[in-house]
Amino acid sequence: MWWSESGHLALAEFSDTALCQIGSKLNRWQLKPSATEGYRTAEVTLGGVDTNGISSKTMETNNQPGLFFIGEVLDVSGHLGGFNFQWAWASGHAAGLFV
Repeated sequence: MWWSESGHLALAEFSDTALCQIGSKLNRWQLKPSATEGYRTAEVTLGGVDTNGISSKTMETNNQPGLFFIGEVLDVSGHLGGFNFQWAWASGHAAGLFV
């Protein structure tokens, strides 16, 4: 991926051309679900970014400073009753405090 070679750079250090190329790659990124049980059982998404690579205090990735993941982007799911909403809010708050 593009960040392995330039992950140490601040966003302002990328040229306009490089930013356009990165944006183009991200816009073409395709995720294909392997299966679904349908809406009858749908409650929350499963899978996502492995939490072992994320700081639990800041929600920042361990291998890409300045990149944060929160909420359902991460591989976290809770029981019914608002736990997933709470996770989304709490993880967003943690990341926001750090930024």
